[in-house]
Amino acid sequence: MLSSKLLGDRYQVVEVLSQGAFCQTYKAQDTYFPHHPNRVVKHFLPSSKYSIPLEIRRRLFTREVDALKKLSNYDLVPNLLANFEENLEFYLVQEFIEGHPLSRELTPGKCWSETQVFQMLYEVLTILNFVHSHGLIHRDVKPHNIIRRQQDNRLVLIDFGAVKPIWNHLIRGQDKTAIITPIEQYTTIAIGTPGYMPNEQQRGKPRLNSDIYALGMIGIQALTGIHPTQLSENSHTGEIIWLHLAQVSSGLAAVLNKMVRYHFQDRYKSAKEALDALLELNNFYSLKEDSALFSESIKLELKKQIPLTKEDSNLAYPDQKSASLDKESRDIILSETLLPPTKIYQPIDDFPDASLVQNHHSSQTENTTVSAAAKPSALLIGLAVGVFSGLVLMIVSYWSVQIVAPAPQIQDLRLQLPKESR
Repeated sequence: MLSSKLLGDRYQVVEVLSQGAFCQTYKAQDTYFPHHPNRVVKHFLPSSKYSIPLEIRRRLFTREVDALKKLSNYDLVPNLLANFEENLEFYLVQEFIEGHPLSRELTPGKCWSETQVFQMLYEVLTILNFVHSHGLIHRDVKPHNIIRRQQDNRLVLIDFGAVKPIWNHLIRGQDKTAIITPIEQYTTIAIGTPGYMPNEQQRGKPRLNSDIYALGMIGIQALTGIHPTQLSENSHTGEIIWLHLAQVSSGLAAVLNKMVRYHFQDRYKSAKEALDALLELNNFYSLKEDSALFSESIKLELKKQIPLTKEDSNLAYPDQKSASLDKESRDIILSETLLPPTKIYQPIDDFPDASLVQNHHSSQTENTTVSAAAKPSALLIGLAVGVFSGLVLMIVSYWSVQIVAPAPQIQDLRLQLPKESR
């Protein structure tokens, strides 16, 4: 839908972003502002695609708007900016997130480190915990719907599919004899993406932990470098077979395995439960000595940012070539501040004498020539003063002894005999 006509007399469509199950999504410019900022406009239930009565579409649209408004004050999901009806069609306007989809970082054959996977799981589970707390199911968690925001490298979850629970609520609140046929027809449609969609979602019955399954499959894809559709399954249990394809610790493997269990009853019941299980591994990733995980984390923090081309500004791997790259682009560095605070190194204030540590640190940063010259001078001066003080002490001691205890005079004590006896 690229035309000169403005949607809502305001939004100029410049690009078709996607055509989902229940809406068509466009990138548009907001002509109300001088700099024409980008927006995301969603055409909800187009009448050309769905033969649903107008009144039902309007009610479904209103309930979707109400659901999205619950998420509008959260920084890691797109804000709902406006909604309007035009020519009996319904539109949502959301914030456009500048960045790139996580799918660009998941290069086939390229395996992420455990630290990177841990970071990704933590960020997205935090978002899902917020979304699920409002009774909403995303239903299409996949790398393409997770955006690495350009301004701060944070992960943002986009393209929410809250229609299913809203439609169920609508059925319960209306006369089923009037609308049961069209509503039931569309509620049984499986919304999701192959590889990331669990069994119950394929049958049109998603649950909150269906989103957890999808995120777990993204984590496995990152560790193995293999798309979920190419992974084998156990023919008896339906469980994903992947451990032999990745170098992974038993702790993280256990969390991922529980996230992607075939039966939803065997998975974590909520994003909060999965997040708590993940955070129990935080000490392992932070404190394990002499491990590839620890060294990898340090390298990521200290690695100099390598500029990337605009086309590939999403890729976040350390072996990227820097030739002919855009200087304005930034590489992806996992921020330690995104993880829960962990005391890895003892702060200076915790040492017995913090001033000594600080003085020692500052002395190491001084010019080496000056410090090398200062140390011999002080030593020679101290030695001279010591010798001089010793001599003075010896003289004073000898003089004082002579005054206080003069040399004794020896008297002639020879026996004087009487002259008569001589």
